[in-house]
Amino acid sequence: MNVLIFSHESDLDGLLSAAIGLIRYPQARTIFLGNGKETFRTIAYFVSRLAVSSPRRDKGLIIICDLSLSDDASSINLCKSSFSDARNAGFDIVWLDHHPWPDNSRASIQPYVELNLDVSQSKCAAELMYEKFLHGNESAFTLASLAHSMDFFKRELYLTPISELIVYYLSSADRYDRMSSLAAKVSRGILWDLEMQKDYTSYAQLRDKAKADSFQTLEVRRFGDKFKAAILRSSPYIQNSLFAHEIFEKTGSDVVMLYGPDNKISIRRNNDQVSCRNIALSFPEGGGHDFAAGAKFRSAIGDHDQIVRELEEALSKAVPEVQSPQ
Repeated sequence: MNVLIFSHESDLDGLLSAAIGLIRYPQARTIFLGNGKETFRTIAYFVSRLAVSSPRRDKGLIIICDLSLSDDASSINLCKSSFSDARNAGFDIVWLDHHPWPDNSRASIQPYVELNLDVSQSKCAAELMYEKFLHGNESAFTLASLAHSMDFFKRELYLTPISELIVYYLSSADRYDRMSSLAAKVSRGILWDLEMQKDYTSYAQLRDKAKADSFQTLEVRRFGDKFKAAILRSSPYIQNSLFAHEIFEKTGSDVVMLYGPDNKISIRRNNDQVSCRNIALSFPEGGGHDFAAGAKFRSAIGDHDQIVRELEEALSKAVPEVQSPQ
């Protein structure tokens, strides 16, 4: 059976979701994607090409995991058109996600796919993959548990530095091949080996320099007497969730906002009284969870002061009890 798996590229949950899919379907092709409109153009391209090239008699399966569909008409229409072609060619389509979806996106796409969304926000995507495709499989359960521990910042299970290795591979010219190779290794139970150790050693030098440079841009803003935010520049060599923990320890902030050279923002919280998702919704392509979210900023890349002002404004809107920063 012809199987195609699309998964989120930038974190452990996306990698382990794909790996669970590969345990069930080792012949599958994996494609790792970010968030945004370009994601759905890529999905539509591969799905339509697969539908045209596959013999009609062959049953096929398309899996999309850890990717959310925004309320964007062009993205929705691209998915509907390509999914219709795939279904006519004999493909089943399963979409699993744990991010909040707009009602219109869910209603628009549901006739074309088997949609499995976790509205409780208590599960990660790898857990949804485990429950759908490999419930009871010990290896898949272990991978889902690791993804949950990382995605919800539990720190209850030991994790190899594989999440940082993802960051390194995504910054390389052959990112797609390296991510697919990594997912295949994990599906075989390999969470660390000598090749990964060699790559990590090279990565760590780049990461440490990037962190030192990032701290040079740190701005701490107080909103009233109850809320403190840390704003600073990130880097393609920084794993933002792990770095956010360092910043929380260093600054005692309630929220960390990291902005990158690609117009992307990563938002993490250290105070459950504020929603990262609500902050992200003030920006283009904003979305995510209450505890972690992302978006794109509007300001010119490289204009640190302008970016900081834009992020401060979003914080003020998202936290009603605070006013202007001090």
